[in-house]
Amino acid sequence: MEFSGSGVSIEPAVEKRLLQAQITSIDQLLKLNARELLLRPKIGSGTVSKIVAALEEAGLSLAVDPYAAYECARESKLARDAELRSYFLCDSCRDAYAQLAFGDRRPEWVSDERIEGYCGHCNELREVRLSQWFLCGTCDRVVRSLGRGLASAKFVQASWAEVFRDVPGLSLNETDPVELRPRGKRSDVDRVATADFVADHPSGETMLGIELKSGRSAVAGGGIGSPMSQFQLDTTDCDDIKAAAERLDAPVFLFHAQVIGRAHAPTERFEGVGMWFASPWDMLPHLESVRPRPRETRDAAYFKPAMFRPFAEFPVYMKDGFRADLESMRRAGFPTLYR
Repeated sequence: MEFSGSGVSIEPAVEKRLLQAQITSIDQLLKLNARELLLRPKIGSGTVSKIVAALEEAGLSLAVDPYAAYECARESKLARDAELRSYFLCDSCRDAYAQLAFGDRRPEWVSDERIEGYCGHCNELREVRLSQWFLCGTCDRVVRSLGRGLASAKFVQASWAEVFRDVPGLSLNETDPVELRPRGKRSDVDRVATADFVADHPSGETMLGIELKSGRSAVAGGGIGSPMSQFQLDTTDCDDIKAAAERLDAPVFLFHAQVIGRAHAPTERFEGVGMWFASPWDMLPHLESVRPRPRETRDAAYFKPAMFRPFAEFPVYMKDGFRADLESMRRAGFPTLYR
């Protein structure tokens, strides 16, 4: 047999397939990588797995594929769309990315040049350096959204303090802060629906919760640029709002913050320029449809943006309308958000 005496124990059926694919020696086999093997007739993934195992027993391996997929640092698995993604980060945020989001994986490359600019995570003007990791497209979008999320949370807290400065006593507390973590770290089974913020009365009673969504678009009557034509919210987010309200025994309101980027070349800072709120009792009357998100299998509810009101009107609502809505919820339950 052509493979006898090679020191590699290859099953007869696997050896037969190799010969049918015109691979007649171990030397020839070792010049090929897994992708090239799969292009040969009669050889599938199961056969390749057996070949790899037999070679490993003999202390050998297939050739390295120069076009192999890179491993996504956040998912810790190969991804065909994984590529080098670049972020301007301060030293502390870079360390946090490596330890908390990427499983102690250091950057593939960090620039030696230090510049004054805005960190892409903490959004503070600091000394930053360009840092690169291999990430798939999905994880890159998530990582880039974290800095905007942190800026949104700070914007909500600052806006709350401003509009409620003459209404002392109602304190706002962040209960579900933006976190760096590997993908899949918190499973759907373990996840508990929690409002992003809660507002507490001086007595300690939780009066309401806030589910915060942020983006680049404005709502009519404020903000910067053209207003959005629809507001999209995953049905799972709607379900979480309802579950959080039931846990708190208090209504949960939907807030939208418009956060835009402003260049501080070569970096960018995030700035909140508008905020609106939607009462849960106003959501279903403004529902337009429920349908799958584009290019995804998840369903989303699409609402008319008219359900939102400027956040500046929230103190008036708290004074004139909140108590009646709270009593309605405790009498009839939290309202349905979509159908």
